[in-house]
Amino acid sequence: MSPSAVEFFYFLPAVLLLYWLGPRRATWQNAVLLLASAVFYASWDLSLMGILAGAIAVSFTAGVVLAALSTEGRSAARATVVGRWRLAVVTLAVAAQLGLLGVFKYAGFFAGTLNSLLTASGMPDMLPVLQLVLPLGISYTTLIQVGYLLDVYWQRVPASRDPLAYAVFVGFFPQLIAGPIVRVGRMLPQYGTPRRLTPDMVAAGAGAFMLGFAMKAYAADWLASWIVDPVFARPAGFSAGALWLTLAGYATQLFCDFAGYSLMAIGTGRLFGLELPENFRHPFLSKNLAEFWRRWHISLNTWLFDYLFAPLTTGRSWFRGRAGAGFLVVFLVSGLWHGATWTFVLWGLAHGVALAIHNAYDGWYKGRCRGDRRYVAWRKARPYLLVSWVVTQLFFLLTLIPFRAPDLSAAADFAVGLLGLGGGTPHPEAFAFHLGAISLFVLAYHLLEVGPGPALKARFLSLPGPVRGLVYGAAFVYLMLFTPVGASTPIYGRF
Repeated sequence: MSPSAVEFFYFLPAVLLLYWLGPRRATWQNAVLLLASAVFYASWDLSLMGILAGAIAVSFTAGVVLAALSTEGRSAARATVVGRWRLAVVTLAVAAQLGLLGVFKYAGFFAGTLNSLLTASGMPDMLPVLQLVLPLGISYTTLIQVGYLLDVYWQRVPASRDPLAYAVFVGFFPQLIAGPIVRVGRMLPQYGTPRRLTPDMVAAGAGAFMLGFAMKAYAADWLASWIVDPVFARPAGFSAGALWLTLAGYATQLFCDFAGYSLMAIGTGRLFGLELPENFRHPFLSKNLAEFWRRWHISLNTWLFDYLFAPLTTGRSWFRGRAGAGFLVVFLVSGLWHGATWTFVLWGLAHGVALAIHNAYDGWYKGRCRGDRRYVAWRKARPYLLVSWVVTQLFFLLTLIPFRAPDLSAAADFAVGLLGLGGGTPHPEAFAFHLGAISLFVLAYHLLEVGPGPALKARFLSLPGPVRGLVYGAAFVYLMLFTPVGASTPIYGRF
């Protein structure tokens, strides 16, 4: 079951009724959410639920121990001893979370890589290659818990004393499959108080959910079935134009799939009186790579920069002050987080290098601006902004080849095909209407946030209810006609 599956439209109303018709107490509401999350998880794989429960128990207990080992009010000597104990506790707890992720997600990758190296050097394979079923959402729940442990250790937030609220904070069912990656300072206070439903929350929740559903179940799944998957399966059989169209289609599919799922999760949260963090902010308007990563998968990138980049570049290690090296490490980790394959390592390396180059260029250009104010005007001019936008989006597009390809050989075949060495055409004209509709939909989604867009959106929202109702009804009928029954697993749910 996923938020875009048919079963969810029976599951969600039942949970909402139980949630809102019961006592207006945080304990009741959290208990209902925990039960719903357990049922949701069990619909994927009941046998692995104990792994998530065990991980939550470890991180919650470690947080309580860290709180008990406070250094406040202690003598200097005693504070030093307690500090060492705190470091040992957080190290063991974080190692337990990352070790669990490593066993299930990376053990097979590293064992296979080592065996390949041994074979290449003439030695026999030594390690078994494990093929384990990945627990639902383990990449997301691991980062949530590691972030919590580090925040408690750094004394940014107090440790949770409510195991029920903490369990829901980690395992709330809308965020399980593909995030957003929630943070303790934002979410635990919401779980600690009774929620009240307002008409504005219902309207905002329903609107976000329906927009996300249209993006995921219609746009993303249609693009995957009719354009992206068939072409990536055999790129050598298609023309360069077809491959470029497919690459643009995959960028659109990836955005609609992930941003759509995030909106459905946010919308579902609002129906329970909860506000999950924003995860996308119109990334295709970005005019440089740094801006792009502030707009795409916001919850992951802020996590990586807060818990990895900042400690690396501001600590006492060799990385201190070396932002370029920090970018490289962050995106290599990001690549491996997305998947245990060399294609994701290549993707992460490409973005790490590109961000290091952009950071160096940005520093150089700002120096020129201080010496000659004409550089400031050039940077604000439309030609400069247009070139920056084209370079940014083209780089993102090209790096999607290893991101989507199953292996490096397939990625190379696709990249060669972009140069015009293929033949044929992939898309019957009968599908042109839907492709155009999806393109206009994504274009409107972005353009309504720039220039006259916000005013146009406000004008539409000010129209009489019956007029807006006709537009919504037409959109609903269109989706019912052309959206497949059921839905595929979200792309980011596989990471």
